[in-house]
Amino acid sequence: MVIKETLRLYPPATFVIRQEDIDFKGIMILKDTNIQIPIPILQQSQELRGPDVREFPERFSNEIFEACKVPQAYMPFGVGARICAGQYFAMAEMKVALSLLLSRFNFSMSPAYFHSHAFRLVIQPEHEACLHVKKV
Repeated sequence: MVIKETLRLYPPATFVIRQEDIDFKGIMILKDTNIQIPIPILQQSQELRGPDVREFPERFSNEIFEACKVPQAYMPFGVGARICAGQYFAMAEMKVALSLLLSRFNFSMSPAYFHSHAFRLVIQPEHEACLHVKKV
């Protein structure tokens, strides 16, 4: 649940690009037209996610289908025919790494940390993130 919520807020990619003929609400978009889908905007849309979009509710407790009005809007690894082939391996790897880290260390953010993310090739902190680590 924590991993899925983190991927919703900070997806690995900022855009998905599609190149195909599509009829979007009566507007014909031709195959050679690039369509960039801004994943973070979809992931944080109050219209799609509900009024608690900025909070950390247990939205993924019953899997993705109940986490959003439109399940296809959750796309940290892409969506459709071009979805990332390694997504299941990446999720398993994240779960193992996170469980090993949490079993051996305690983490806390520096009180001076100011949260602000920057959209570049990937989403990253705009300011340095000072993390305090203590061995358990």
